Amino acid sequence: MVSRKRLSGLCAVVTSVFASGWVLAAEPQPEVPAEWRSHEVMMTYTGVTSLYSCDGLEWKLKYLLKAAGARPDASVRATCSNPMGRPSRFVNAWLKFSTLALPGAPLAPGEKPDAKGAPPQPAVGEWRAVRFAERKPRDLEAGDCELVEQFDRELLPYFTVRERKAHMTCIPHQIRPSGIDLAFEVLAPPVAAKAGESKR
Repeated sequence: MVSRKRLSGLCAVVTSVFASGWVLAAEPQPEVPAEWRSHEVMMTYTGVTSLYSCDGLEWKLKYLLKAAGARPDASVRATCSNPMGRPSRFVNAWLKFSTLALPGAPLAPGEKPDAKGAPPQPAVGEWRAVRFAERKPRDLEAGDCELVEQFDRELLPYFTVRERKAHMTCIPHQIRPSGIDLAFEVLAPPVAAKAGESKR
């Protein structure tokens, strides 16, 4: 019989896992040799259904990057056509983030080798299942459909993914609860390492 205290602890772990956006396998995943690769990307948000302020788009893009397996030090800087704090029709975002790649894997489309010739930073990763849908992770809303669609098209190629399944149904000027449907397995930092970094 499971004690009330232990059951409470298990519920807290499960809640934490699903809130982060990860869908974890029942068994621990084996570690995979990997290397960190850094990216600098300029993106222009082109959605029409939902508009974002500079702060709003910066926060949401960092949220998606981390949920998809990017290193926690990802940064996003946005410039808008409207004053700070107001939704803007035109938003440019400059993103700096690092993702794990298999050693010796080819560069992502549009990716450039390190100009300084620095060797890749060795690391270990594990394959993790991720799903984006309304409230998965919990701060992803139905109105973010076009942003997730653009993230899938322009930023996900910088991640090492497999088993990608996209059934996005974003309709301009309509917010549909079932519009966001993107699932994939990503090479990401082990959960223990990710938890340790978040405490720093």
